[in-house]
Amino acid sequence: MENFKQMEMKKRIVLKMGGKAAAAQETLIHLIEEMSRLQDRYQFVFVHGGGAEVSRVSRIFGLKPVFRNGIRLTSEAEMEIVDMVLAGKMNKSLVRLFASRGMKAVGISGVDGDLFLASPLEEGSFTGRIRTVNPGLIEVLSAHGYLPVIASVSRDEKGQGMNINADEAALELSRALKADGLLYLSDIPGILKDGSILNTINETEAAREINGGVITGGMVPKVTSSLEAVKGGVGFVTIGEYVCPGDLAALLEGKLGSRIVL
Repeated sequence: MENFKQMEMKKRIVLKMGGKAAAAQETLIHLIEEMSRLQDRYQFVFVHGGGAEVSRVSRIFGLKPVFRNGIRLTSEAEMEIVDMVLAGKMNKSLVRLFASRGMKAVGISGVDGDLFLASPLEEGSFTGRIRTVNPGLIEVLSAHGYLPVIASVSRDEKGQGMNINADEAALELSRALKADGLLYLSDIPGILKDGSILNTINETEAAREINGGVITGGMVPKVTSSLEAVKGGVGFVTIGEYVCPGDLAALLEGKLGSRIVL
């Protein structure tokens, strides 16, 4: 069992993995190996989605994925596939990879320990928005040196399965934990302006870039919700890309990506 005082000295980082890096086995292995090397300095909480794989399996079963504004509108039939793919296949595959690289990983979902309670995005939808977060199980696992690997599925107040956007799950969890940092890994190197990455951005600058059309589309809600997170106690939020070994340390140190701060 790890010493509790030693655990308290580590910086807690919620890491949400997405994009090509999540699907590319070699890149994913490099990331996990780097997390293993950095675990003496950082206490990681790993959140994953897996929308592309859910869509692939849904089509095998004759279901057509439906999206609105980038959010999957999960049907009752598709919710069964979400559970199988995210909380089953993908979660356990990740746990195996972490374990084989020297990390004590525990695969859970938003249902376990009542981590997330959600409500339907709209009537009859099995896509949910998080209402409450109970981070107790994460605290217990982390305090004993385990790495939580979290699939972004949950339940509503009636016990019905809910599919949660992984970005939202990571954001709300980081707020509940008052994490030292939240790291979004995706297919973009950061927030771009005139071809260059904005290294840091605060609330005033974000408003200016949104109004000026620099920050657009799905990046707008990600930036605005990230600002709410840092105002709520999260140390920083970084949006960036993991390409090769060394990128994780650089992202955590503010040398890569776009860091959203107060």
